[in-house]
Amino acid sequence: MTEEELKRIWKNRWADLKERPDNCTVDEWKNRFRISAKPSQENYLSAFILFTRKGWSWSSGINNLIASNPEIQQIQQELQNNA
Repeated sequence: MTEEELKRIWKNRWADLKERPDNCTVDEWKNRFRISAKPSQENYLSAFILFTRKGWSWSSGINNLIASNPEIQQIQQELQNNA
């Protein structure tokens, strides 16, 4: 992982903190990991069916998809090695 990649990742200044600092609003803290997307109709329907079948909420479904992606797993390993 390059230094430039790490700088872009930590652009969200609250992402690596465990406790909300005084200068961070409740909304900023609550939404620091929020993801917003507009999937295609086909991807939306497929995800809806998958998540329903598995009994997952949207949040759990997206987290499971992210966690099971091999490229993301590789990046997570790189982050652990850089820690």
